[in-house]
Amino acid sequence: MMRTLRGRLLWSYIVVILAALLFIAVTLFGFATVSDARLLSPLERLSAISRTNQRELIELWGRGAGGEELQVLLFSTADQAERILVVDTGAEEIVFDTAGNDDWIGDRLTGVQQPQSMALTNAARGSIFGTFIHSDGSRWLVFAEPNIALGRALIFYAQPEPTAGEFFREFFLQPLIVAGVLALLLAVLLAAVISRSVSGPLRTMASAAEAIARGDYDQRVPQKGPEEVRRVAESFNSMAAQVKSSQQAQRDFVANVSHDLRTPLTAISGWSQALLDGAAELPEDRQRAAETIHDEAGRMARLVNELLELARLESGQLQMTKQRVDLGAVLADVHRGQLPRARARQIDLTLDAPAGLTVMGDPDRIVQIFTNLADNALAYTLPGGSVGLLARVDGDWVEGSVSDTGPGIPEEEMSRVFERFYRLEKSRARGETGRGSGLGLAIVRELVAAHNGRINVSSEVGRGSTFKVRLPKAPTVA
Repeated sequence: MMRTLRGRLLWSYIVVILAALLFIAVTLFGFATVSDARLLSPLERLSAISRTNQRELIELWGRGAGGEELQVLLFSTADQAERILVVDTGAEEIVFDTAGNDDWIGDRLTGVQQPQSMALTNAARGSIFGTFIHSDGSRWLVFAEPNIALGRALIFYAQPEPTAGEFFREFFLQPLIVAGVLALLLAVLLAAVISRSVSGPLRTMASAAEAIARGDYDQRVPQKGPEEVRRVAESFNSMAAQVKSSQQAQRDFVANVSHDLRTPLTAISGWSQALLDGAAELPEDRQRAAETIHDEAGRMARLVNELLELARLESGQLQMTKQRVDLGAVLADVHRGQLPRARARQIDLTLDAPAGLTVMGDPDRIVQIFTNLADNALAYTLPGGSVGLLARVDGDWVEGSVSDTGPGIPEEEMSRVFERFYRLEKSRARGETGRGSGLGLAIVRELVAAHNGRINVSSEVGRGSTFKVRLPKAPTVA
């Protein structure tokens, strides 16, 4: 039972209820021990018996009844009060006792301890009531009301003084039991309601998780129940979406790698088979075959190297040497390296990067970042267009940007440009050379992150794109 949420809730409620009842019971028992309240009810009862019995005695006395008739009345009344004592007030001795086996005749009845904080509502002025301690050590509650019609006789009505335990059982035990039963029923109801509101969504999530484990990644759970459960459901749905996205990315990754490897392998296999079969007999055919095999092998090597580099970046295993790097000088080197390609494609490649913009990083990796961005911009810019390299200081950051006048990126595609193998406009995604791997921007993102930097892209369809890289500015040398 303790293995279920309902069972644990129920037992926790039961423990709390029992602890509360125990605390109340101890408190009430302590109250009964130290308080005179436990004496009030029996003294009120003795007072009522006294008033009725003395009226009957006086009526019998007035009709001329003898002593035997009076004693018969006292003995019959003793069934209500456990003991009736008649005291001679002159001698202060007990002259009559309804207890036959252990009578107190001849004993003195004095020293009645009246509770100071108690007043009986139906007791006449001059009444004697309280606790009488007999010589044998027993404690009795007594009540007597003087009456001039009885002369020197004073009738005491007595019963044993109730203990704290007896008082507790009589007045408190039953209400506590009833309260405990009602609280237990309420606890069962609350445990059922709360566990249902919590365990219901959890069971739904468990079923959805099992479905995801079987490959159904479209599972979502309703966000209902307590706030904590709703947050878990929200996190579960987010996790399920990420798992689906990751699985789709993994499938796309395998498909893209397979495709990008199959193409050069097909070319290599075809031309090598032509050489083996003797189909390429002419020297120029053999030269073409050798060049194709060499180029496609190099393409495969670049793809594999990029995959390995991306894997090392994502796993944090790539080692980098951090030092002060002038970003303006880096962009100048990238500009010189890309300038022949830009001129060959009739693209205006501009540079606006003042010296002295220093960042902390690995110089080779920073060059790789902006070389990849510049290469990507030139690949998508049509002849007659322009590509600009710019660097500036922005607070505690040094920002380097690469902008182009290419076709731009649709808004719905912006969030995916840094995904592995993702290519915009897949029909012409490999640029002017047809050899793009789709890994360049993914590598750039990981390299920027490894430098504690940020990268973002802004674009407008038909007007071009701008990639901005923000790197922490190097501290000033004292």
